[in-house]
Parts: sequence; C-alpha cells; structure tokens
Amino acid sequence: MPNFPIIDTHLHIWDFDRLNYSLFKGHPLFGKSYQIEDYQRDCGQLDVEAMVFLECYADFDAKSGQYIEEIEFVEDSAKRDPRIKAIVPMAPLEWGDRVEPMLAQMHAEHPTVKGIRRIVEFDEDPRALTLSDDFIKGVKLLEKFDYHFEINVNHTQMDIVREFVKLVPNVRLILDHCGKPGIAEGAIAQYRDDLKALSAHENLVIKLSDLPVEADHQHWTEADLAPYIDATVEHFGFDRMIYAGDYPICLQATTLPQWVEVLDRAFAGVSEDDLRKFYRNNANQFYRLGL
Repeated sequence: MPNFPIIDTHLHIWDFDRLNYSLFKGHPLFGKSYQIEDYQRDCGQLDVEAMVFLECYADFDAKSGQYIEEIEFVEDSAKRDPRIKAIVPMAPLEWGDRVEPMLAQMHAEHPTVKGIRRIVEFDEDPRALTLSDDFIKGVKLLEKFDYHFEINVNHTQMDIVREFVKLVPNVRLILDHCGKPGIAEGAIAQYRDDLKALSAHENLVIKLSDLPVEADHQHWTEADLAPYIDATVEHFGFDRMIYAGDYPICLQATTLPQWVEVLDRAFAGVSEDDLRKFYRNNANQFYRLGL
C-alpha cells in the first residue's frame, strides 16, 4: 500500500429508492443499492484522502434524464462522507447548444461538479453519436464552464476515440479504464497502437483502472495485466496517468485493496515522486480538488 493517502477518482454509488437504473436491474451483483458506507467498508486498509464520484448511467431518454437528481443524491452522500470532493455527472451532450442551460445550472448550483461523462459505449450507434455535429458542440461547450469530458468506451470502439480527440483539442479529456482493453482477447498489439496514437494529444490523460474486469474475471493473473500496465506507462508516463478504483464495478474481478497491491508490485522501484503523482497529485490537479 502507498505510504500516503490516495485519491480515488472513480467511485460509483447508487440508490434504487431515489433513482432508476435499468442497466443494473436484476444483476446478481449490481442489482442492489451501493451507498457510501459500503465503499467505506470495502476500502479495508486503504487510506483514501478523497473520492471523485462518476455518474452511474441512471435512466434517461432523448428528452430528459435524472441528471440533477443524481447530483443531489451524491451531495447528500457527501454530507455523510465529506471525502467526496468532486462529482462527474451525466449530461446529454448530444443536445448540442440546447444542453448549455443544464451545464449552466450545474455550474451555478453544484460547485463540486468538475466535468461531464456521457457514456457512448452502450449506445445503439456509438460512432454516429460520438462524431455527430451536435455531440461535438456539446463537448466543446464544456470549456466554457472549465469542465472536462470523460471518455467511456471499450476496446472495439477505440477507433472512434482516435477520431473524436482530433475534434475537441481545447477540452480537457480523460480516458476511463484505459479504454477497456481487450485483455481477455489478448489484444495487446491494438492497445499499444491505440495508446501511441492517443498520447500525441496533450489534452488527454488516462485513468489506470479496471484491468482485472477486462481480463478473465475469475482466473486473471498479474502476468495477464502487466503488458497493459507497462504500455500505459510507456505512452502516458506518470505525469498523465491517474489512479482509480471503479467501485463497485471492480468487485466482478477484484477488491479495492487487491487492485492497489497489484499496482504496487507493478510499480516496484518507481520513485516516490512518481507514485505520488499517480495516486494523488495528478488527480488533485486534474479534478481541481484544492487539496
């Protein structure tokens, strides 16, 4: 474990009594509420200084969604654990200019909102959505509010990301979960090629998380993950990598303490300065936490 407190930049909590989540309904692991107290318990011996909440794909449609309601739920949770220092909600960026009033409301009324995530991975046509003129307009609006955009895709959609980043050069971007590489499929060559291309865009950083989930859930080994960790370090370095736990999604394949132990062994011999960048300082700067 690091000998200093860390920042977890990817926390999910949800409450079926307050919001609707069709994505998780009936799921054997996720079909129940996860509250901040569950996260506190499952951190074990991890010393977590601060957390960043990421939206949980609460139900929405073409005209409306639970965008503000989810923020309010997390704000209430932060009253019970003030270590929740930042919120990255969902917003319908595909609305283009019409999303600006919602972003303005978030900015004016919810100061812990630091950026926006609109998951394109689960869309019926991720390419058409991500590269549409209105979506690009919506993403570009984030710059006006000093918000960043979080990219959530899987490895079969990384070609879309390689085109998308060229269209929004002035918006700060972060790639969640390393783009969900095809570890179970052995797609290391594709991963290296994607990261080499994406690392050329200086407005993009990468969130190192969820690799066990992208491997065989029950039978992954550290040797399976090592090439992907090494490639991430090679192309983004410790100045552009950020640690994340992805609770409770990570529970499909690992625990929060186990994931940190994997990273500790992978980074054996790395300077404390670089470890502090990865586990804390880069997150503090990127999410503007003021710690």
